[in-house]
Amino acid sequence: MLNTEWFSIRTLTLPATAIALLAAFFVVWFVLRMQFSKQWSGVYADAIFTFIIVWKISLIVTDFKAVLAQPLTLLYFNGGTFGVYLATITVLLQLLWKRHKLQWADEGVMASVWAIILTQSIYQWFVVLLNDNSMNSEVITLTVLSILTLFILWKITALQKALIIYTAGYLIVATLQPQGLWQPAVGVSVLLLMLGLGIQRVGGKK
Repeated sequence: MLNTEWFSIRTLTLPATAIALLAAFFVVWFVLRMQFSKQWSGVYADAIFTFIIVWKISLIVTDFKAVLAQPLTLLYFNGGTFGVYLATITVLLQLLWKRHKLQWADEGVMASVWAIILTQSIYQWFVVLLNDNSMNSEVITLTVLSILTLFILWKITALQKALIIYTAGYLIVATLQPQGLWQPAVGVSVLLLMLGLGIQRVGGKK
């Protein structure tokens, strides 16, 4: 989806996509906190914190001169698409490094699948609601992802299958959005699929 709206919070102006991402993070954290033990909402919160920090400081890589000239730009800007990918990969590596400490069991694997699917779906819902894209792509995105998410989380017990079906469904939906398969969310979705499959391998749950 294209970002068409910007929102001002005092001196800070954020694109609707950033607001959607932060809102999705909060909603998913709350769902995990209610649905699973406190440990897994904490793991998700740590991942969110890492993502946001890396996403923001990635501006040093993408525009070092601007940061050097005015360090406060780190508060107002981020590394864009590069920053999103770098932050996602950093979170993946962080979870990989902590895999033995976390001791993924059935609940942890289930919580990770819920987190991966819900973060993507709720982010897309907020993007649709906060921006003004074509009606067809918005309706298709909301309808398909809502049905797909509810069906997977409540009907499919094979977690590997759930992740693959969701990612495939999202890729189909993405082709009907303005940026198609070239939007950062698509690449992130594939990386999250790899993360989910990796967690299941460590946790031993299919």
